[in-house]
Amino acid sequence: MQRKLDLADIQGNIVRPYGRYGFPVTRHIFYNIGDAAAGRTFVEKLRHEVTTSERWRDVDARPGSHAPERPKVAINVGFTFRGLMALGLPTRTLGGLPTEFIDGMARRWSLLGDTGSSSPNSWDPIWRGTGSDKEVHVWVALNAPALPDGSPTPDLDARTQWVDQIAAKTGGVTRLSGNKGPNPEWQESSAIMRELPDGTRVPTAKEHFGYTDGISDPAFAGQYEPAEEADEVKGGGKFAVNSKTWEPLATGEFLLGHPSEAQELPATTAPWSFMRNGTFMVWRKLHQNIGSFEAYIDDQAEQFMRVGGVSSIDAARETLKAKIVGRWSSGIPLAVAPTYDEARKLEAEWEDVLAIQLKGAKRTKAELARQLAYELMLTDFRYISDVPGARCPMSAHTRRANPRDAQDPHFGLAKAPPPGSDLTNRRRILRRGAPYGDTTRRDNDSEHGVIFMVICSNLFGQFEFLQQQWVQYGSAFNAGNDTDPLIGGHGPNAKYVIPAGPANPDGPYICANLPQFIETRGGDYFFLPSLTALREIAQGSVDPT
Repeated sequence: MQRKLDLADIQGNIVRPYGRYGFPVTRHIFYNIGDAAAGRTFVEKLRHEVTTSERWRDVDARPGSHAPERPKVAINVGFTFRGLMALGLPTRTLGGLPTEFIDGMARRWSLLGDTGSSSPNSWDPIWRGTGSDKEVHVWVALNAPALPDGSPTPDLDARTQWVDQIAAKTGGVTRLSGNKGPNPEWQESSAIMRELPDGTRVPTAKEHFGYTDGISDPAFAGQYEPAEEADEVKGGGKFAVNSKTWEPLATGEFLLGHPSEAQELPATTAPWSFMRNGTFMVWRKLHQNIGSFEAYIDDQAEQFMRVGGVSSIDAARETLKAKIVGRWSSGIPLAVAPTYDEARKLEAEWEDVLAIQLKGAKRTKAELARQLAYELMLTDFRYISDVPGARCPMSAHTRRANPRDAQDPHFGLAKAPPPGSDLTNRRRILRRGAPYGDTTRRDNDSEHGVIFMVICSNLFGQFEFLQQQWVQYGSAFNAGNDTDPLIGGHGPNAKYVIPAGPANPDGPYICANLPQFIETRGGDYFFLPSLTALREIAQGSVDPT
């Protein structure tokens, strides 16, 4: 039975990844609340314009329904723990919030692996402010479409001015500066654009290292209409061993007040209405050392070509990149195409899909069906046919982030029941966000990377577990102390082992002395309230008794 959610009460960026719906540009603005009454006034003015998860007319709503039109700019809001304190919430409500949320991200640096060049004392100035008047309390995100030249529509600036004006009029809410980049007043992120022959620039799913990103995001019950859900859950949901089908994940893994995969309600504070239909968000600015990444791949490719069973330097370079991530740059998984030649063949077979993606919103039924088949090829797979990691290394980035069935206790055992994904299901995270910064300079020093946003109902059990146990440790993947080859912390003599496989049948290949590819530049944990909770905050009526 299809689960029905109160979409009008849920903030829109929880259910809907805006990039897929025509909003490739996001402006992240951060505010400080110096006075509780002023903060509540700010929330009261803002909440009426917050974008909900309601379906949009002519976009994803059922035909004939009385759905709202797609907004010109989607607006969403979140609060740090210190922000909720500044708003004057009751002590009982504040004290019942999760410990990790109360701590905030900077205080969790050791658990998250934010050491060395990623340590909080190296973060952007906005995240290192001292004193209550410099703390980040409020996150406001403005998501906008792009013009044909790739720049955001003028509505983005208009909405930015509107939010600033209502903050200024309160007399106690201040926008914080200190974001590194072209404009310290805010942090902007945007899909990387591709220029078409006619000069038009259109958004792509690429990130700065050249990989196709945003594939296989979780699908949970109630997120999609029934007709869409059947396809979205394939690879994005959970694999049911008994029925051998994909099903949506439990809503409670991503929304508070709903049952989780354990058929339990996620822990919440009082009153229950304050947290229901809300969730937590991780906001991390991740700098990409593009120069180090490309130099390392070039250096290793020379050796890999000689001993790895590939015929050209291009094949060696692309194979190494694929083995590190678990997917080819095109997004095709190694589980589907384990060799360079197989990947090139598949890419040629699906070459028309790129043209479909760049065509825009109006597509024929045949084009839509073709794109759906391509997307299912990218997501609808498991790892039971690749137990030793000969096709996709067990320690590859995507296999660590979403092991699918590979964490089942019976995985790979002879005469064992078919493996399921129960252990992985409790660790899934919704990924939002987009690249930021200069797309042309291929160095380490320029401002470029990814604004990495995670949505989940349990910061400790989902994001922090994944970051510590699966990214920074390797024991779950038979990799000892080796960290994630792409986003892990790489200390001296860091290495990554590519098992023997189709590309290197004579033995494993060891990528030695991995440099640091990703560095944290700031962030925090935010609570994304429901529309009901936003009203309670604005009215000062949060009552835990």
